Amino acid sequence: MDLILCAGVTAVESLLANNIPGQESRPVSGKISLALFFAQYFVVKFYRIFLYHRYFSPLRHLPGPTDNHFLFGQALNFLKAESPTTLYVKWMREHPDAPFIRYLTWCNTEVLFPVNLNAHREVLQFQCYSLQKPAWFLRIVKEVAGHGLILMEGEEHKAHRKMLGGSFSLKNIRKLEPIFQEKARDLCSYFNQCIRENDNQTGTIDCTTTFSKAILDIMGSAILGVKLDYVKPGEEKAEQSNDLKAGCSFHEAYDIFFSPKGIGKVLLFANGFIPTRWLPFDANRKFLFAMGWLNDVLRNLIRERTRHVSTATAEGKYESNDSRDLVTFVVEESLPGGIAEGIGENEFLGHLLEFMAAGHDTSANMLSWSLYILALNPDIQDALLEELKGLPAEPTYNDLERLPYLEAFSKEVLRMYSPSTTYHRATNTDIIVDGVHIPSGVLVDLAPSVTLMNPKIWGDDVDNFDPTRWQRLTGDQLSPYAFSPFSNGPRICIGRAFAMFEIKTILAEIVRNFRFVSVDNGFTIENPGFTLRPHGLRVRFEELKK
Repeated sequence: MDLILCAGVTAVESLLANNIPGQESRPVSGKISLALFFAQYFVVKFYRIFLYHRYFSPLRHLPGPTDNHFLFGQALNFLKAESPTTLYVKWMREHPDAPFIRYLTWCNTEVLFPVNLNAHREVLQFQCYSLQKPAWFLRIVKEVAGHGLILMEGEEHKAHRKMLGGSFSLKNIRKLEPIFQEKARDLCSYFNQCIRENDNQTGTIDCTTTFSKAILDIMGSAILGVKLDYVKPGEEKAEQSNDLKAGCSFHEAYDIFFSPKGIGKVLLFANGFIPTRWLPFDANRKFLFAMGWLNDVLRNLIRERTRHVSTATAEGKYESNDSRDLVTFVVEESLPGGIAEGIGENEFLGHLLEFMAAGHDTSANMLSWSLYILALNPDIQDALLEELKGLPAEPTYNDLERLPYLEAFSKEVLRMYSPSTTYHRATNTDIIVDGVHIPSGVLVDLAPSVTLMNPKIWGDDVDNFDPTRWQRLTGDQLSPYAFSPFSNGPRICIGRAFAMFEIKTILAEIVRNFRFVSVDNGFTIENPGFTLRPHGLRVRFEELKK
């Protein structure tokens, strides 16, 4: 934008200089115009980077960190932090009552994040559509998620959310019980196989890898209508053979995005600001191949399913399954008269890319953190097991909803280890939130951990994992904006009920069949990252004696 502004000003100045009344016309040379352009561009950038945030910004009075790098603000501190949420929680605890905290990032760009409940309510609910995804975020996420519901704005978002809402209704989610139960049993069989292959006493799993594959199996059936069977004991090679096209797999492709190695991580996030995908690195080659594979596989699936449904309908032979996967649901509703009539292939593809990416990684992370907590807290594991003893062999949605401790445990995991780290936004108009005037174009980060880990809301024991706190909520703890791991307001996660049901089903099955006894070795948290993804988290377990 500054380049365009300076170029325009330089052009006007050159034109005026060449047409001064009463003077002999002396055309301004190209060298002079170029020098004038660079001089003005330097002045503008110097003002924006070194002067604006310090002396002129209307947001300069807001509290925030002061240990800024002279050029990169807090950007380097974010990269060095233990997790993507560490600094947000640290700054929140320094200013727990502030409406917003301001920090600086690359080139001293200002970023705000809401702190108190009033500011969160305003931003998430009433000013929801006054904030949109910033350009840098779109450039990163579109590579893997296309143009789906998460990236849509305004009226387009409202229309598509309404269209997809039926597929994620509680009525339809309950029909997925057999899928969730089957995968829970597969996981138990896989755990037993790990024990046999070790010493017949204990086994270990890499939580992130195992649960990512298991949830992708569920998403394959529920979203795509295909069986992937990544977690199927005795069938380790299924990952390649059961994918829809040779050469890659869903698990490999998403691992490249959510857990890139070394230079891959740099290229992923740098691409949001300057184009990097053309650089001749092996990480780029692998990334582009994986993303191309994802797009080709899902696009072909859409076309094949559309062709099948349309042909069978035209011949009067099509029978709609009462328990439809998302692809079939949208294909059916895209026919004339359906609620999705007129949906484009690219929009459809975007929804699939988005649900498969975000839906599997967040659920897998929550299950990973659940096992971490169980292994470190035998008393909590005992309490959960005691409640689960009365469950039938294949618990239904209603069976699981009648278990208060399982519900409390699940919520406490979400509170302490919110799967989503940050929702990035930018104001598209001037707004006023809790007395703070925020100009158009300001970046706004929404970090669920800011309210989930706030001692002013949850008390001095906020850092303790305590499921019983959910049986005695008071005051601000009762606010829906105090507990927002799935966001809130009009943009609340459309698949939250789906995620909670699948997580509870899997937890119930593995906790009543296995004892989680320890966490092996150390692990790290992917940083930077859009989700709280543990890397190298290995949990040891043994089979429960019955």
